[in-house]
Amino acid sequence: MHAEGYAVTSALARLFGTANGGEALPLSGIRERAMRELSQFSAIVREELARLNISIPPAISLVSCSDCQLSLESEHPQRDRILAWLDGNDRVAKYFKEVEVLFEVVRATENLGVTFAEDSCFHIGLTSAGPIAYFQDHQCTPQ
Repeated sequence: MHAEGYAVTSALARLFGTANGGEALPLSGIRERAMRELSQFSAIVREELARLNISIPPAISLVSCSDCQLSLESEHPQRDRILAWLDGNDRVAKYFKEVEVLFEVVRATENLGVTFAEDSCFHIGLTSAGPIAYFQDHQCTPQ
């Protein structure tokens, strides 16, 4: 393992504790926090969209890639209105990034030593069954 990889692994071990039960925050705590923040993000977005008479379903998929700003990936009958709402919405963009960081930490910790593709993008899907979060490798296309 190269020096940078060791430093990251060491930092994550300090954050989450070692297998022998160190005092650091366990991965399960970060995972629970990520899920709570995802649910809160979903509630905020749904509330704001409801004020604009934009409904779910159909599902809405928000995506952020390293080289693109937060955008709408899915087709939706009110796509133009959603894009207008999303444009310059710093509150939603900031909260999205906070959720993304938590899921990045979980992903990195669950996959120690794995190098992820640079074109890996973070998605939050807002569905009638609830929110989902995932990473997918692809090229971001600006809106």
